[in-house]
Amino acid sequence: MFRYLAALLGICFVAPTLWAVTAPVDHPGSLPILLGVERVRTELKLDSLQRALLDSLRGEYKIAARKLTNPLPGTASERAVAHAKLLRLNEQFNRRALSILSPAQRVKLSGLEAKFLGPTVLYSPAVQAKLKLTDEQKQRIEAIRQKGLVYVGKVNRKFEEGKISQQRRLQLLRSRRMVQGAEMLRLLTPEQRDTVLALGSQKVAS
Repeated sequence: MFRYLAALLGICFVAPTLWAVTAPVDHPGSLPILLGVERVRTELKLDSLQRALLDSLRGEYKIAARKLTNPLPGTASERAVAHAKLLRLNEQFNRRALSILSPAQRVKLSGLEAKFLGPTVLYSPAVQAKLKLTDEQKQRIEAIRQKGLVYVGKVNRKFEEGKISQQRRLQLLRSRRMVQGAEMLRLLTPEQRDTVLALGSQKVAS
């Protein structure tokens, strides 16, 4: 399931060298992509009409996302612009994907997202509000996220320059997320940590 986690954390399937950091939004990745995972669909008990609508939406999303990377942005400023456009694209398509789900399915989906994201779910404003994080906690979490952005940029440049393989790149990014998650959990009170762990405690149907 790691490749789907990668998508949720901001790696665009059509241009994986550009983005790999969780955005500070409630749905950091592409819900049309996540809702194409069969185990997620089974867990949500999607009916045939929902599946068909989501299949169509996912195809539309992939075409729109591909346009942001053809040609591949060559400079840091061009990548930043493309990244911003991707975030807006995700927001638009995520709203459409959620509209296909029932209220109960949307609640269930939030739990599944939390399971995939792990502690990086703390970037979500809704989760921060649920935990009643202090301003200091929010600032320190954002500092961790920004530090991660710098690290990811360095790793991506090494990949683009042919200095590391795609497999090594994903290993480094996954390790970095684990470190970031541990750092953020240490910022929480015991009660807050328990809540975060509970958010991702749901089992995905096998």
